Amino acid sequence: MEKAELKLADNRSAEAGIIVAYIKLMDRDGILPVAIMDSPEPLLSATALEGLGLRVDPATGKLEYSRPYGLAVL
Repeated sequence: MEKAELKLADNRSAEAGIIVAYIKLMDRDGILPVAIMDSPEPLLSATALEGLGLRVDPATGKLEYSRPYGLAVL
């Protein structure tokens, strides 16, 4: 596991271990970087969503497709 300094959404910095993990959301899947850190609930990064071709609809808070393909085409 590698260590990295991350910038959080609230502009704080945190050190975290970085690994790769298999992630499947909806019908998309791929091997993506994952930060291992203490958190009161699981967090999903923009990097993971973008890698899978997904985004969060700000009006509903639900996942939706940002493009018609996931990692396999990249």
